[in-house]
Amino acid sequence: MLKKDKKSRFIRIFWILFYFLIFCLLVRGGFSYLDPDFGWHLKVGQEISLSGQVPSVNLYNDTYTGNWVDHEWLSNLALYNFYNFAGYEAIVVIFALLILVTLILLNWFFSKHTKYKLPLGINAALQLLAVLAAMPHFGVRLQELALLFTLLVLIILNDYERRKRKLTLLFLPPLFFLWANLHASFLIGLFLLAAFIAIKISERLLFRLSTRYKFWSFIDFSKLMERRDVWYLFLGWLSAFSVTMLTPYKLNLYSFLIGYKNKAYLRLIQEWLPQYVFPFHYDQLICLALGAAALLFYIYYRLKEHQGLEIWPVFLTVLFLFLSFQSRRHFPLFFIASFGFMMEAYGRLFIDTPIIKDVYYKWIKHLIFICLALVIIFEISEIKPVSSPFNAFCNNYPCAAIDFLDNNPQYLNSHLFNSYGWGGFLIHELPSKKIFIDGRLPQVEFAGKTFIQEYYSFFDTDSSPEIKLKEYNIGAVLIKIKDKPVKAKRWEKVVFMIKDEDLITVNRLKDYLDEASDWKVVYEDEVSRIYVRTFSF
Repeated sequence: MLKKDKKSRFIRIFWILFYFLIFCLLVRGGFSYLDPDFGWHLKVGQEISLSGQVPSVNLYNDTYTGNWVDHEWLSNLALYNFYNFAGYEAIVVIFALLILVTLILLNWFFSKHTKYKLPLGINAALQLLAVLAAMPHFGVRLQELALLFTLLVLIILNDYERRKRKLTLLFLPPLFFLWANLHASFLIGLFLLAAFIAIKISERLLFRLSTRYKFWSFIDFSKLMERRDVWYLFLGWLSAFSVTMLTPYKLNLYSFLIGYKNKAYLRLIQEWLPQYVFPFHYDQLICLALGAAALLFYIYYRLKEHQGLEIWPVFLTVLFLFLSFQSRRHFPLFFIASFGFMMEAYGRLFIDTPIIKDVYYKWIKHLIFICLALVIIFEISEIKPVSSPFNAFCNNYPCAAIDFLDNNPQYLNSHLFNSYGWGGFLIHELPSKKIFIDGRLPQVEFAGKTFIQEYYSFFDTDSSPEIKLKEYNIGAVLIKIKDKPVKAKRWEKVVFMIKDEDLITVNRLKDYLDEASDWKVVYEDEVSRIYVRTFSF
């Protein structure tokens, strides 16, 4: 009994230290950069706070001036008020805590309700690897809300599947009402609910077939639902869907989001790129490979032991594996959706394998604590708090160029073309000037294509920058002085047959402006350059 108590105490202390380390990593990452969209989130939040209404007309662009739906309006309002009340440091901490709570809840729930448990060290290593791999998607970013809400939906479905308690489904309407006002990722939740219902209906149909055809015996029917239980699920989905239409935008929320049909952003926006596009995120690829291996191992041992396959966890893992390969931005969701599945698959692998159990607790537990403490101390020492984010990252944003424009307003009399990644920053720091593009509406239909495609047509070798500049009556251009080069390591060049010239991006717009006689440089620093047209047309 005493030995068991010591082991339990060791496990509790380990997880406390481990999650404190994760928290330090997240805080350090949050202070290491400024999200390009943070500026417009604050500005829109201010607009909502002052007007008392959600925005419906685009006030920030000279180009796209149609109606728009702010599917993050409540998040923007909360972000603006909290920023004014507590400052940027507190916001970074809040977003770090959001990810931390999600991870703790994820680990606690599936450790409690999964048949096979992962060894402590492997569990922690898997979570740490996932956090490090997802770090480019963390920080002060509203998309993190999708992780917590998706997990809550999965927990509700898991609980209902196990206990068939109708009261569990009563959590769905308030959850989706809040989610629909905070972020458009609520569509993921609605899809998962609908997919779960479809799978439960399919299981009932396949169960009938299995009594006549042995082929369907490879499916596990141990969690088969009664018809009334499936009906309650459908009513839960219907109520969840219904409350999402009670947002301030009502049906316009769906009509706006459904309009995002063009998938050009998957190849034009960095974080939306597929996993097979260079430069590769090897840590994410390792996690995805572990997920794929868990899937294969699960199928192998379940069929070998004549247990049958559970359709729902397999579906979740396959779905988010596909989405994560299609776009890096979906990687954090992959880990949330597949963690319980990987825990069971790899837990089964290690169930009969003693991983230095006696030595683990008797001899090296103090070493583990010392190592964790040293890493935590190092991470804390590396945290560099930022109180004024719009002044702290001027090596990546045009702070000095904005000061120049404020002091020389004559250059703001005409339309301004700006770098896409600076749009949100300019909305906040140069509010007096409408800009060409920002991160709010890259996928909206515009000029016969999407907004982001029209933006990149200024740099496209198939288009004429001169024609594009005249088409939008642009008299000033604020762009990066140079793009960050993409470099391949020597072994990558050999393995993937990459050539240096393949990684060079030609900035056709910059080349044209440098050579055109009717454009001149009026400002330049190490980050940005401002061109103005020397005469009107």
